[in-house]
Amino acid sequence: MSDRESERIKKAVREWFSREGIKVESISNPRAEFLYKVKFMRFFFTVVRPNDQKFIQIESQVLISPQHLKKLTAEKMQEFQIKAMRFAFTQDISMGFIQPRPGQPGPKPPGPGFVVSDRIYDDAFSADMLWRTMRKVHRIVDMVIHILNDITGDTPGKAPEPTEEGPSYYT
Repeated sequence: MSDRESERIKKAVREWFSREGIKVESISNPRAEFLYKVKFMRFFFTVVRPNDQKFIQIESQVLISPQHLKKLTAEKMQEFQIKAMRFAFTQDISMGFIQPRPGQPGPKPPGPGFVVSDRIYDDAFSADMLWRTMRKVHRIVDMVIHILNDITGDTPGKAPEPTEEGPSYYT
């Protein structure tokens, strides 16, 4: 696709969020044609178009709260990861886990978490596809949090208000 097509999609994404009443924060990234941070329903998402690619990627990164970490033994963590991955697989969506490692360069995330993502390719891009993909990623994040609550024995409550910096605690 041409630069013109990429610009059209960038503009359409921003306009769609504006029409939906969603605040859009542009983040500068040399590896991306555009990178937006948005709060859609309950969770923060990044919407990014990597340089020289013909898709946009929508993802949400969620850190596991300290309260959950206290209850997650190695066995329960493994059970959570297997159930969450199995669910994501059945929903045809990408999911991975993040774990801070000693000696890892750059800022350290405060704890382990997970990332849920999906793509919209240029040849399928539309406002409807953006809506469906945002809802799909949101739904998966919500269900994975439910799985975590179930495994730790926590009952869902109101999520704490997230900070504006990076990923936030939602569980």
